[in-house]
Amino acid sequence: MDQPTWKPFIEQNVVWLYTDDLDRLANFYRDVLELPQVLDQGVCRVFQVSPTGFLGVCNKEGRPRGTKGMMFTFLVDDVEQAYAYFKAKGVEFDGPPNMLGGRTVYSCFFKDPEGYWLEMQEFNDPRWPYPAGRGPRRG
Repeated sequence: MDQPTWKPFIEQNVVWLYTDDLDRLANFYRDVLELPQVLDQGVCRVFQVSPTGFLGVCNKEGRPRGTKGMMFTFLVDDVEQAYAYFKAKGVEFDGPPNMLGGRTVYSCFFKDPEGYWLEMQEFNDPRWPYPAGRGPRRG
């Protein structure tokens, strides 16, 4: 079999979370986490997380429900400032930022109204593909 000569380039990505209360979950991501809503499809709403990353919340019949085995991580440039900012907006964290993963991950955790685990994280690993002009802040 011949090897293909064309390889797809994945330009963007969307992670989908399912809920029975679309308004409650969409309001959390739009109003509390302040993610811009870029699309409203009626039963689904899509929020922009980064230039190429999106988070969709849906209330579609027949889609899986439940939060086990799922966590969405927001990579931020300063976990401590993100923690203080969102805590002031009423987000209840399970604790303050903590260094994990052999001192390469600095993060804090909380849940959205549906019960999905969310993480604010800084990678502190020089091997990570940081945005242009930035590297690890702490080591």
